[in-house]
Amino acid sequence: KYQKIQALKKNGQEIQMYQRAVVLEGLCMKARYFCSYWHKTWQKPDRVTIGEMMELFEEQHLPTAYQLEALVGIHDSFYSEKDKTDFINECVFVLCKKKAQWGTEFSAQAGEGIAMVRYLCIRVLEIYWQEYKETLLSCAVDTSRQVRELLVAVYEGIRDWEPDILKMLTSGKSREREMAVLVLKRWGVESYREELEAALAKEKSRKLKELLEECLGMESGSEEAKKDRTQEEGIKEILKGGKKRKISWAYEKPFPDLHRQDGEPAYEDQLAAILVCYADMGIPGVNREAKDLAADLNPKELAQCMEILFERWMETGAEAKKKWVLYAASIHGGETIIPTLHAQIQEWPKASRGVMAAEAVKALALNGSSTALLLVDQISRKFKFRQVKTAAGEALSFAAKQLGITKAELEDRIVPNLGFNEQVEQVFDYGTRKFKVFLTPALELEVCDENGKKLKNMPSPGKKDEPEKAKAANDAYKLLKKQLKTVVSNQKLRLEQAMSAERLWQVEQWKELFVKNPVMHQFAIGLIWGLYEGKVLKDTFRYMEDGSFNTVDEEEYELPQTGTIGLVHPIELEEEDLTAWKEQLSDYEVIQPMEQMERPVYRPSEEEKDQTELTRFGGKLINGLSLSGKLQNLGWYRGSVQDAGGYYTFYREDGGIGVELEFSGCFVGDENEEVTVYGVQFYKAGTVQRGSYVYDTVKEEHRYRLGEISPRYFSEIVLQLTKATASSQEQISYPECRDIR
Repeated sequence: KYQKIQALKKNGQEIQMYQRAVVLEGLCMKARYFCSYWHKTWQKPDRVTIGEMMELFEEQHLPTAYQLEALVGIHDSFYSEKDKTDFINECVFVLCKKKAQWGTEFSAQAGEGIAMVRYLCIRVLEIYWQEYKETLLSCAVDTSRQVRELLVAVYEGIRDWEPDILKMLTSGKSREREMAVLVLKRWGVESYREELEAALAKEKSRKLKELLEECLGMESGSEEAKKDRTQEEGIKEILKGGKKRKISWAYEKPFPDLHRQDGEPAYEDQLAAILVCYADMGIPGVNREAKDLAADLNPKELAQCMEILFERWMETGAEAKKKWVLYAASIHGGETIIPTLHAQIQEWPKASRGVMAAEAVKALALNGSSTALLLVDQISRKFKFRQVKTAAGEALSFAAKQLGITKAELEDRIVPNLGFNEQVEQVFDYGTRKFKVFLTPALELEVCDENGKKLKNMPSPGKKDEPEKAKAANDAYKLLKKQLKTVVSNQKLRLEQAMSAERLWQVEQWKELFVKNPVMHQFAIGLIWGLYEGKVLKDTFRYMEDGSFNTVDEEEYELPQTGTIGLVHPIELEEEDLTAWKEQLSDYEVIQPMEQMERPVYRPSEEEKDQTELTRFGGKLINGLSLSGKLQNLGWYRGSVQDAGGYYTFYREDGGIGVELEFSGCFVGDENEEVTVYGVQFYKAGTVQRGSYVYDTVKEEHRYRLGEISPRYFSEIVLQLTKATASSQEQISYPECRDIR
């Protein structure tokens, strides 16, 4: 290193650059050592360790900029997005203690440092936003996508800065105007419609015009502008300024030729323009201009190109900065891209890329097909990784908000009929032969030939059949089988959750979903329904296959025109009525599509009602891996991961109530050991903080007595815990268990 320095010209800047490189090289080596140690011990860098490291840096008189870059180097060495986030959070805590010493340095580096340093400094300055208002607002011109997303969130949370954001809307700098639009959109477009419309009238930037039009719910581009500009000119406008370089990585090999729907060749750069539209978005989503360009293209050819784009992105490592590929592929990839995205959503979390999986779920929700929305719905109900499950729920909530309905109503709307008519049948035409396929009450497919003879399966195309027609029909049947499996699994889970959560439908809504939809019709005829006033059960009935309604006494029931209908839980029924309904189902040979009348019922004992802890499972000894797998499959989450990667609770939250199971603990990645189950507490949802190295617990004032819990919810939780601990062969006494704890 000495010889290299001697070889350099006596130029202050060059010497300084080399010294900086030497220092950072040393820091990177230290960072790798620290990270290696943390990984081996299943520990993540906590604030104490980071604080000690910062003290070492100070002892070496390391400049502030180098110290911050060292932290970023450690951050970049982590593969898991969650580990990266946790590390940044710990760094912010440590750096806040240096505010008095580093105040001006934070301000300087927020504008001058490398992207992640800027991000880190803005996180610190955000905590002292009143003091650093001028600095934070000046960051609005930042070019980093990650930093800009952070700034939008920062500005959104400070409504006191409304005058400043409105002033930013008229700035001469396009990035400040864009930032203002994004913030005002978050605050509510209707409250700022006049200002946004005035900004649109003056705006000259194509990108910002598109963003403003999207915010205001307008079609992209005015009619006058559309008349004055051909599609070819529009493509040139999108790609001007070397924008095509952004997607050069995708064009190392050519894409297949694209054609219009009329068979004519597409413009040479039409696909490139579509891709640039997405690559150019600050926050990825639906791009109106791209959709306009794609509207006249052959959808199958475009979908093929999007699948190739997705594959090339995956081959290059699926970089987060190119996550716009997810949205382009989902929005324009049609039905063919759905299995590919779904597979990656399942795989990414296993490789510690939960953030990318969550992004993919949001993109999938914009696909536009009921199949995609059904999968998102399924993920929102039952997915091992909470981050992805939460993203799915948010994606559905956003879609529902766009339609002006509730999330539950959207879930009802997206249930497909799978091509069945009101007679619950559909025809598959082979040209010379036709086959009828029926959906049975057991939710299975039944195939019949033209003479009504039942077949074991749909026959393969024969020599006498019309080749193309027969192949298309046979492929459609295979797809139907796959779709039915997904829909039945999804709806069973949805109805189980609806029963547990006491979901109610207005009479007309219920008819629309369970009478008119042929798939849900088959579910409905196998279940017992109730008419409710508020949450109180007033009447029970069964929907018959012929469209009539039946009482528990097998008399005809007249469904009222108004009221609310829900699934009856056996805990609501008198023993006599429960027995009578079971007998009726048996007499009619009805196999219920989900466990309802035979569902086990659990109630708190008189002694338990005044207690705040359920101890009937306390002392059970069970394999930790078994307990973890079963609970997470039932919709529970792992509690906070603490020292050495250990966690000691499982929990779930439903609406305003939460429930937490405490146990002797497992270590992440080493759960195949026997554990002891302790107590269960019900508490007010949202009152316990959870995360890595979070040690919060349920407070006494937030606990519910067992007698205060809804009988239905209490029964369902005990049923879940009974299933989760069923493999336990030994249980020690609870007092002994408490002493161990």
